[in-house]
Amino acid sequence: MRNVLNFIAFQLVWLIVILAAANDKLVYALLATTAFALIQVYFSQWRLTDIKLIGLGLLSGMMLDTIWLNLGWIAYADGELGGLAPWWIGCLWVNFMLTLNHSLSWLQSRLKMLAMLTVFAAPLSYLAGSKLGAVTFLEPGMSVLALSLSWALLVPMLMCLARLWHQQEEEGNHALV
Repeated sequence: MRNVLNFIAFQLVWLIVILAAANDKLVYALLATTAFALIQVYFSQWRLTDIKLIGLGLLSGMMLDTIWLNLGWIAYADGELGGLAPWWIGCLWVNFMLTLNHSLSWLQSRLKMLAMLTVFAAPLSYLAGSKLGAVTFLEPGMSVLALSLSWALLVPMLMCLARLWHQQEEEGNHALV
């Protein structure tokens, strides 16, 4: 049941962040992401893992989106911050990272399947964001290719770390009992 709630919350927060970015109401993006992160981490059995994933996903995701921005492949509704992807993109990465250990955990031992899914899911997510007015594909062909390939490489690596940290945290919790 928790994984279903995680999935629903992820979808809802994604929509709020995208609509907030598209309509210049960014406070809602921050509020929704913060609320989801606090609730998810509070109720999580794997708090330390979730916190590590948030940090790593935020850093790697913002780097990826910043690269696409600076290559001129993608533009954001509210522009950029000194050559960096806007902070609401970070909200989306925090949101996504909170699924790796929960609603997407069934993919932790299916990395090839995860890579194949991200080849399609990543561009579709950005396309949906584009249709809602938050993102513009300046170079559609390169954008879709970059999204597909980079997510197919990055997300399985992040998932490997999610699994490793999850196992380490579980071993640490058992040692305390």
